[in-house]
Amino acid sequence: MRALRATWVVTIGAALVVAGAGCGGGGDHAASACRPLPGAATAARSGPHPAQTMLLTDVRIGSHDCVDRVEFAFRKTEPGPPGFDVAYMPADQALVEDGSGAPITVDGTAYLVVRFEPAATADLSGDRLVRTYTGPRRLPAADAKFVREIVKSGDFEAVLTWVIAVSEQRPFRTTASDSGLVVEIG
Repeated sequence: MRALRATWVVTIGAALVVAGAGCGGGGDHAASACRPLPGAATAARSGPHPAQTMLLTDVRIGSHDCVDRVEFAFRKTEPGPPGFDVAYMPADQALVEDGSGAPITVDGTAYLVVRFEPAATADLSGDRLVRTYTGPRRLPAADAKFVREIVKSGDFEAVLTWVIAVSEQRPFRTTASDSGLVVEIG
């Protein structure tokens, strides 16, 4: 009887461990249960830079299953995708404010830097400055799987820079359209 009870305990314990690992019970187990994001890699990505300045209107973050999605929306006067460069950078390069060089703090251990050029958060073409992006400089990512925080680190001389801080360096892919850029991390 004692041997049967010991076998029963070992069997139930093993089943719970396997179920927890396969169901993404949170933390590191959840990340290991995710399948690779098709077309994603950790290598830098870029798109051709247009002649006309793009004006940022919105930044959104969402998460579904094992993919975090950061969307940058633009108002443009000419058709075509935004000019962008997206790459992982070391902290000493990523966590610096454009223009001033002041250090910034960001919650994460790997830093995916998204740089748009020419781009801005305000329209300077008229008699007065008109802000096109009025959202926060810092976006928390409470419900995301890998993204910890998104922080605007620059809006200087037609270069707009955001840092996507992630829990670890993860493969990503970019999708550009006439209305903006989507960065998916999985």
